Amino acid sequence: MMYQIDEVAKKTGLTKRALRYYEELGLVTPSGRTEGGYRLYTEQDIQQILHLKNLRDLLGISLAEIKELMILEKKYQELKENYFQKNSISERLELLKQLEETLNIQQKQLQEKVEKMTRMIQENNQKLKRIQTKRKELERGV
Repeated sequence: MMYQIDEVAKKTGLTKRALRYYEELGLVTPSGRTEGGYRLYTEQDIQQILHLKNLRDLLGISLAEIKELMILEKKYQELKENYFQKNSISERLELLKQLEETLNIQQKQLQEKVEKMTRMIQENNQKLKRIQTKRKELERGV
C-alpha cells in the first residue's frame, strides 16, 4: 500500500513542508512517485519517518545529527549483509571490526546526548533545591 504526502503528514504529525525538507536533506526518500510526480510512501517509509521524529523530539537530536546516525546505520546494515556473504575468516573478522567501530561511533554520539541531558537534570535539581530552601526560610520568617 502506498500513501500520498497528505496521508503521511496525518499519520506522522508532520507537515508536508517538513516531509519535503526531510527528503531534501536526504533523511527520507519516498518509495515511489505517481505519474504526476506526487510522492508515494510505503508503511516502511512511514516507520522511518516516525523513527526520525522520535530521535528529534525525544532525544533532542538535530537533523544534522540524525543524518549522521542514519549514515552510520546504513553502513552498519551494509557491513552486516557483507558479513554473511563472506566465507573467509579474515574477511569476516575485518567486517566484525568495522561493525564494532560503527557501533562505537553511534554509541559515543548517543552517550554524549545522555550526558548533556543528565547535566541539565542535575542543574534543574540544584535550582529546585535552592528554591525550596529559600521558600522554607521565608515561610519560617512569616
